[in-house]
Amino acid sequence: MSAIYAEHGSEDFNARMHDVSLRIGEEVEKALGDNLVALIVGGGYGRGEGGVVRVDGVEQPYNDLDFTLVVKRKGSVPWDKLDAISEHFEEEIKIDVDFSRPLTIHDIETWPHWLMWYDLLNGHIVTKGPSDILTAHAPAALKKTLPAIEATRLALNRGAGLLWALRVVRGAENTPDPDFTRRNYYKCLLAMGDGLLIAHQRFATPYRGRDDRLTQLEADTPEVAAFKLGALYHEALRFKFQPDDLPDTQVEEEQLKDLARRWGEIFLHIEKIRTGRNWVSLTEYSRWGGLREVEQHSIKNLPRNLIRSKQMGFFSWKYPRERLYRQLPVLLGLTDQTALDWPAESGRFLKIWDRFN
Repeated sequence: MSAIYAEHGSEDFNARMHDVSLRIGEEVEKALGDNLVALIVGGGYGRGEGGVVRVDGVEQPYNDLDFTLVVKRKGSVPWDKLDAISEHFEEEIKIDVDFSRPLTIHDIETWPHWLMWYDLLNGHIVTKGPSDILTAHAPAALKKTLPAIEATRLALNRGAGLLWALRVVRGAENTPDPDFTRRNYYKCLLAMGDGLLIAHQRFATPYRGRDDRLTQLEADTPEVAAFKLGALYHEALRFKFQPDDLPDTQVEEEQLKDLARRWGEIFLHIEKIRTGRNWVSLTEYSRWGGLREVEQHSIKNLPRNLIRSKQMGFFSWKYPRERLYRQLPVLLGLTDQTALDWPAESGRFLKIWDRFN
Protein backbone atom coordinates (compact mmCIF):
# COMPACT_ATOMS: atom_id res chain seq x y z
CA MET A 1 0.00 0.00 0.00
CA SER A 2 1.32 3.46 -0.97
CA ALA A 3 1.94 6.16 1.59
CA ILE A 4 -0.44 9.12 1.60
CA TYR A 5 1.14 12.32 0.25
CA ALA A 6 -2.13 14.22 -0.17
CA GLU A 7 -5.31 13.05 1.56
CA HIS A 8 -7.34 15.14 -0.87
CA GLY A 9 -5.56 13.57 -3.86
CA SER A 10 -6.68 10.44 -5.67
CA GLU A 11 -5.25 6.98 -5.12
CA ASP A 12 -3.47 7.29 -8.46
CA PHE A 13 -1.86 10.60 -7.48
CA ASN A 14 -0.57 9.18 -4.19
CA ALA A 15 0.73 6.06 -5.94
CA ARG A 16 2.64 8.19 -8.46
CA MET A 17 4.14 10.35 -5.69
CA HIS A 18 5.14 7.25 -3.76
CA ASP A 19 6.78 5.77 -6.84
CA VAL A 20 8.76 8.98 -7.39
CA SER A 21 9.84 9.08 -3.74
CA LEU A 22 10.99 5.45 -3.85
CA ARG A 23 12.96 6.04 -7.05
CA ILE A 24 14.57 9.14 -5.54
CA GLY A 25 15.45 7.02 -2.51
CA GLU A 26 17.14 4.44 -4.73
CA GLU A 27 19.19 7.11 -6.49
CA VAL A 28 20.21 8.74 -3.21
CA GLU A 29 21.27 5.37 -1.82
CA LYS A 30 23.45 4.79 -4.88
CA ALA A 31 25.01 8.23 -4.49
CA LEU A 32 25.71 8.00 -0.74
CA GLY A 33 26.34 4.31 -0.31
CA ASP A 34 26.81 3.20 3.29
CA ASN A 35 26.91 6.84 4.45
CA LEU A 36 23.11 7.00 4.12
CA VAL A 37 21.18 6.22 7.30
CA ALA A 38 17.73 7.39 6.20
CA LEU A 39 15.90 9.52 3.65
CA ILE A 40 12.69 11.14 4.87
CA VAL A 41 9.92 13.05 3.11
CA GLY A 42 8.93 16.08 5.19
CA GLY A 43 6.88 19.20 4.51
CA GLY A 44 3.31 19.05 3.27
CA TYR A 45 3.70 15.77 1.41
CA GLY A 46 5.35 14.15 4.43
CA ARG A 47 2.26 15.09 6.48
CA GLY A 48 -0.10 13.77 3.79
CA GLU A 49 -1.27 17.33 3.08
CA GLY A 50 0.68 18.36 -0.01
CA GLY A 51 -0.83 20.57 -2.68
CA VAL A 52 -2.58 19.11 -5.74
CA VAL A 53 -3.51 20.94 -8.94
CA ARG A 54 -5.07 19.73 -12.17
CA VAL A 55 -3.08 20.29 -15.36
CA ASP A 56 -4.93 19.27 -18.51
CA GLY A 57 -7.25 17.20 -16.33
CA VAL A 58 -4.42 15.32 -14.58
CA GLU A 59 -3.56 15.76 -10.89
CA GLN A 60 -0.08 17.18 -10.41
CA PRO A 61 1.92 18.18 -7.29
CA TYR A 62 2.12 21.88 -6.45
CA ASN A 63 4.51 22.28 -3.47
CA ASP A 64 8.19 21.44 -3.18
CA LEU A 65 9.09 17.83 -2.42
CA ASP A 66 11.32 18.14 0.68
CA PHE A 67 13.70 15.40 1.76
CA THR A 68 15.58 15.21 5.05
CA LEU A 69 18.93 13.41 4.86
CA VAL A 70 20.24 11.39 7.79
CA VAL A 71 23.85 10.29 7.35
CA LYS A 72 26.81 8.89 9.26
CA ARG A 73 29.34 11.47 8.05
CA LYS A 74 28.09 14.95 7.18
CA GLY A 75 31.33 15.90 5.46
CA SER A 76 31.06 13.05 2.93
CA VAL A 77 27.85 14.01 1.14
CA PRO A 78 28.30 14.23 -2.69
CA TRP A 79 26.23 17.33 -3.36
CA ASP A 80 27.00 17.28 -7.08
CA LYS A 81 25.26 13.90 -7.34
CA LEU A 82 22.31 15.06 -5.22
CA ASP A 83 21.95 18.17 -7.38
CA ALA A 84 21.84 15.94 -10.46
CA ILE A 85 19.13 13.79 -8.83
CA SER A 86 17.11 16.92 -8.02
CA GLU A 87 17.38 18.24 -11.57
CA HIS A 88 16.37 14.90 -13.09
CA PHE A 89 13.23 14.49 -11.00
CA GLU A 90 12.29 18.18 -11.16
CA GLU A 91 12.13 17.78 -14.91
CA GLU A 92 9.84 14.79 -14.46
CA ILE A 93 7.39 16.08 -11.82
CA LYS A 94 7.68 19.86 -12.48
CA ILE A 95 8.24 20.88 -8.83
CA ASP A 96 11.39 21.55 -6.81
CA VAL A 97 13.02 18.51 -5.20
CA ASP A 98 15.04 19.70 -2.19
CA PHE A 99 17.50 17.89 0.07
CA SER A 100 18.12 19.25 3.56
CA ARG A 101 21.47 19.89 5.13
CA PRO A 102 22.46 16.43 6.41
CA LEU A 103 21.68 15.32 9.94
CA THR A 104 23.23 12.60 12.07
CA ILE A 105 21.40 10.54 14.67
CA HIS A 106 23.15 12.66 17.31
CA ASP A 107 21.63 15.77 15.72
CA ILE A 108 18.16 14.23 15.99
CA GLU A 109 18.77 13.29 19.63
CA THR A 110 19.66 16.91 20.43
CA TRP A 111 16.98 18.68 18.36
CA PRO A 112 15.91 21.97 19.94
CA HIS A 113 12.22 22.60 20.55
CA TRP A 114 11.60 24.27 17.18
CA LEU A 115 8.51 24.22 15.00
CA MET A 116 10.40 22.71 12.04
CA TRP A 117 11.50 19.66 14.06
CA TYR A 118 8.14 19.38 15.85
CA ASP A 119 6.31 19.25 12.53
CA LEU A 120 8.81 16.84 10.96
CA LEU A 121 8.54 14.47 13.94
CA ASN A 122 4.74 14.55 13.76
CA GLY A 123 4.40 14.24 9.99
CA HIS A 124 6.87 12.38 7.78
CA ILE A 125 7.36 9.41 5.45
CA VAL A 126 10.56 7.35 5.64
CA THR A 127 11.65 6.46 2.11
CA LYS A 128 14.92 4.78 3.07
CA GLY A 129 16.08 3.53 6.46
CA PRO A 130 14.34 2.47 9.70
CA SER A 131 10.71 3.56 9.81
CA ASP A 132 11.15 4.75 13.42
CA ILE A 133 14.35 6.73 12.78
CA LEU A 134 12.79 9.95 14.13
CA THR A 135 10.39 8.63 16.76
CA ALA A 136 13.12 6.45 18.28
CA HIS A 137 15.69 9.25 18.58
CA ALA A 138 13.90 12.62 18.91
CA PRO A 139 13.96 14.19 22.41
CA ALA A 140 10.86 13.51 24.50
CA ALA A 141 10.54 17.27 25.13
CA LEU A 142 9.81 17.80 21.43
CA LYS A 143 6.42 16.15 21.90
CA LYS A 144 5.32 18.87 24.33
CA THR A 145 3.56 22.16 23.54
CA LEU A 146 5.65 24.49 21.41
CA PRO A 147 7.28 27.49 23.13
CA ALA A 148 5.77 30.87 22.25
CA ILE A 149 8.98 32.08 20.54
CA GLU A 150 8.09 29.71 17.70
CA ALA A 151 5.02 31.85 16.99
CA THR A 152 7.31 34.89 16.82
CA ARG A 153 9.78 33.20 14.47
CA LEU A 154 6.99 31.92 12.24
CA ALA A 155 5.45 35.40 12.00
CA LEU A 156 8.85 36.87 11.14
CA ASN A 157 9.46 34.34 8.37
CA ARG A 158 6.08 34.74 6.69
CA GLY A 159 6.21 38.50 7.19
CA ALA A 160 9.50 38.42 5.29
CA GLY A 161 7.72 36.52 2.52
CA LEU A 162 5.09 39.26 2.49
CA LEU A 163 7.84 41.89 2.18
CA TRP A 164 9.33 39.92 -0.71
CA ALA A 165 5.94 39.86 -2.44
CA LEU A 166 5.70 43.64 -2.01
CA ARG A 167 9.11 44.03 -3.67
CA VAL A 168 7.81 42.03 -6.62
CA VAL A 169 4.56 43.99 -7.10
CA ARG A 170 6.47 47.28 -6.73
CA GLY A 171 8.98 46.27 -9.37
CA ALA A 172 12.00 46.15 -7.05
CA GLU A 173 12.78 42.67 -8.39
CA ASN A 174 11.39 40.10 -10.80
CA THR A 175 8.99 37.43 -9.64
CA PRO A 176 10.61 34.02 -9.06
CA ASP A 177 7.55 32.31 -10.59
CA PRO A 178 4.08 33.33 -11.84
CA ASP A 179 2.25 32.28 -8.64
CA PHE A 180 4.81 33.71 -6.22
CA THR A 181 2.81 36.66 -4.89
CA ARG A 182 -0.44 34.75 -4.42
CA ARG A 183 1.37 31.87 -2.71
CA ASN A 184 3.12 34.17 -0.24
CA TYR A 185 -0.15 35.98 0.45
CA TYR A 186 -1.79 32.74 1.57
CA LYS A 187 1.33 31.49 3.41
CA CYS A 188 1.27 34.67 5.47
CA LEU A 189 -2.42 34.19 6.29
CA LEU A 190 -1.74 30.64 7.45
CA ALA A 191 1.18 31.79 9.60
CA MET A 192 -0.96 34.41 11.29
CA GLY A 193 -3.50 31.79 12.34
CA ASP A 194 -0.80 29.27 13.28
CA GLY A 195 1.03 31.90 15.31
CA LEU A 196 -2.11 32.60 17.29
CA LEU A 197 -2.63 28.88 17.90
CA ILE A 198 0.97 28.47 19.11
CA ALA A 199 0.83 31.56 21.32
CA HIS A 200 -2.42 30.35 22.90
CA GLN A 201 -1.19 26.72 23.15
CA ARG A 202 -3.79 25.31 20.74
CA PHE A 203 -1.43 24.23 17.93
CA ALA A 204 -1.15 20.74 16.38
CA THR A 205 0.83 19.61 13.32
CA PRO A 206 -2.00 18.44 10.98
CA TYR A 207 -3.39 21.30 8.92
CA ARG A 208 -6.73 19.57 8.64
CA GLY A 209 -8.71 20.75 11.62
CA ARG A 210 -6.59 23.82 12.33
CA ASP A 211 -9.40 26.07 11.10
CA ASP A 212 -11.68 24.42 13.67
CA ARG A 213 -9.06 25.06 16.36
CA LEU A 214 -8.86 28.71 15.32
CA THR A 215 -12.65 29.01 15.33
CA GLN A 216 -12.74 27.64 18.88
CA LEU A 217 -9.94 30.00 19.92
CA GLU A 218 -11.92 32.92 18.53
CA ALA A 219 -14.98 31.77 20.48
CA ASP A 220 -12.94 31.54 23.69
CA THR A 221 -10.85 34.71 23.24
CA PRO A 222 -12.57 37.98 22.21
CA GLU A 223 -9.19 39.57 21.54
CA VAL A 224 -8.47 36.95 18.88
CA ALA A 225 -12.00 37.14 17.48
CA ALA A 226 -11.44 40.87 16.88
CA PHE A 227 -8.85 40.04 14.19
CA LYS A 228 -11.61 38.40 12.09
CA LEU A 229 -9.12 35.95 10.64
CA GLY A 230 -11.22 32.76 10.59
CA ALA A 231 -12.73 32.97 7.08
CA LEU A 232 -9.45 34.11 5.53
CA TYR A 233 -7.57 31.30 7.27
CA HIS A 234 -10.06 28.76 5.93
CA GLU A 235 -9.54 30.17 2.41
CA ALA A 236 -5.77 29.90 2.85
CA LEU A 237 -6.18 26.23 3.79
CA ARG A 238 -8.16 25.64 0.61
CA PHE A 239 -5.33 27.20 -1.34
CA LYS A 240 -2.74 25.05 0.43
CA PHE A 241 -4.51 21.81 -0.40
CA GLN A 242 -5.84 22.60 -3.89
CA PRO A 243 -4.66 25.98 -5.25
CA ASP A 244 -6.75 25.71 -8.40
CA ASP A 245 -9.91 25.53 -6.25
CA LEU A 246 -9.62 29.32 -5.92
CA PRO A 247 -9.80 31.94 -8.70
CA ASP A 248 -6.44 32.41 -10.43
CA THR A 249 -6.28 36.15 -9.82
CA GLN A 250 -3.19 38.22 -9.12
CA VAL A 251 -2.76 39.72 -5.66
CA GLU A 252 -2.42 43.49 -5.94
CA GLU A 253 -0.37 45.85 -3.80
CA GLU A 254 -3.37 47.12 -1.83
CA GLN A 255 -4.24 43.56 -0.79
CA LEU A 256 -0.67 43.03 0.40
CA LYS A 257 -0.70 46.32 2.32
CA ASP A 258 -4.00 45.35 3.97
CA LEU A 259 -2.52 41.95 4.86
CA ALA A 260 0.54 43.70 6.29
CA ARG A 261 -1.67 45.78 8.62
CA ARG A 262 -3.42 42.62 9.79
CA TRP A 263 -0.05 40.87 10.20
CA GLY A 264 1.17 43.76 12.36
CA GLU A 265 -1.82 43.58 14.70
CA ILE A 266 -1.44 39.83 15.19
CA PHE A 267 2.35 39.99 15.52
CA LEU A 268 2.07 42.60 18.28
CA HIS A 269 -0.58 40.47 20.03
CA ILE A 270 1.70 37.41 19.92
CA GLU A 271 4.64 39.38 21.28
CA LYS A 272 2.58 40.84 24.11
CA ILE A 273 1.52 37.34 25.18
CA ARG A 274 5.03 35.96 24.86
CA THR A 275 6.87 38.71 26.73
CA GLY A 276 4.20 40.07 29.08
CA ARG A 277 4.99 43.57 27.81
CA ASN A 278 2.26 45.96 26.72
CA TRP A 279 3.55 47.94 23.75
CA VAL A 280 0.93 50.37 22.48
CA SER A 281 2.17 50.27 18.88
CA LEU A 282 4.61 48.62 16.50
CA THR A 283 6.60 51.86 16.56
CA GLU A 284 7.22 51.34 20.27
CA TYR A 285 7.94 47.65 19.69
CA SER A 286 10.46 48.38 16.93
CA ARG A 287 12.31 50.84 19.15
CA TRP A 288 12.52 48.39 22.04
CA GLY A 289 16.14 47.27 22.35
CA GLY A 290 15.51 44.11 24.37
CA LEU A 291 16.27 40.59 23.20
CA ARG A 292 13.61 38.61 21.37
CA GLU A 293 15.52 35.31 21.25
CA VAL A 294 17.29 35.21 24.60
CA GLU A 295 18.67 31.70 24.06
CA GLN A 296 20.77 32.95 21.14
CA HIS A 297 22.70 35.23 23.51
CA SER A 298 24.34 32.91 26.01
CA ILE A 299 27.98 33.56 26.83
CA LYS A 300 29.12 30.74 24.54
CA ASN A 301 27.14 32.22 21.61
CA LEU A 302 28.58 35.74 21.79
CA PRO A 303 31.69 35.03 19.65
CA ARG A 304 29.44 33.40 17.03
CA ASN A 305 27.12 36.42 17.08
CA LEU A 306 30.03 38.82 16.55
CA ILE A 307 31.30 36.76 13.61
CA ARG A 308 27.86 36.44 12.02
CA SER A 309 27.12 40.16 12.27
CA LYS A 310 30.52 41.00 10.77
CA GLN A 311 29.78 38.63 7.88
CA MET A 312 26.60 40.62 7.20
CA GLY A 313 28.41 43.97 7.23
CA PHE A 314 27.68 45.36 10.70
CA PHE A 315 29.05 45.03 14.22
CA SER A 316 26.87 43.70 17.04
CA TRP A 317 26.99 41.19 19.87
CA LYS A 318 23.36 40.32 19.11
CA TYR A 319 22.31 37.48 16.82
CA PRO A 320 21.55 38.99 13.35
CA ARG A 321 17.89 37.98 13.48
CA GLU A 322 17.35 40.43 16.36
CA ARG A 323 17.50 43.45 14.06
CA LEU A 324 15.04 41.81 11.67
CA TYR A 325 12.30 41.83 14.32
CA ARG A 326 12.74 45.58 14.69
CA GLN A 327 13.11 46.34 10.98
CA LEU A 328 10.24 44.34 9.49
CA PRO A 329 7.38 46.48 10.88
CA VAL A 330 9.18 49.56 9.52
CA LEU A 331 9.67 48.07 6.05
CA LEU A 332 6.03 46.96 5.95
CA GLY A 333 4.95 50.56 6.64
CA LEU A 334 3.48 49.82 10.06
CA THR A 335 5.38 52.35 12.19
CA ASP A 336 6.00 56.10 12.38
CA GLN A 337 9.48 55.48 10.98
CA THR A 338 10.15 55.61 7.23
CA ALA A 339 12.66 53.66 5.18
CA LEU A 340 14.74 56.27 3.35
CA ASP A 341 15.59 53.90 0.50
CA TRP A 342 12.96 51.16 0.66
CA PRO A 343 14.21 49.03 -2.28
CA ALA A 344 17.77 48.95 -0.91
CA GLU A 345 16.79 48.49 2.74
CA SER A 346 14.22 45.77 2.01
CA GLY A 347 16.77 44.00 -0.18
CA ARG A 348 19.35 44.05 2.64
CA PHE A 349 16.71 42.79 5.08
CA LEU A 350 15.90 39.80 2.87
CA LYS A 351 19.58 39.00 2.41
CA ILE A 352 20.04 38.73 6.20
CA TRP A 353 16.72 36.88 6.58
CA ASP A 354 17.68 34.37 3.90
CA ARG A 355 20.93 33.68 5.74
CA PHE A 356 19.45 33.38 9.24
CA ASN A 357 15.82 32.27 8.90
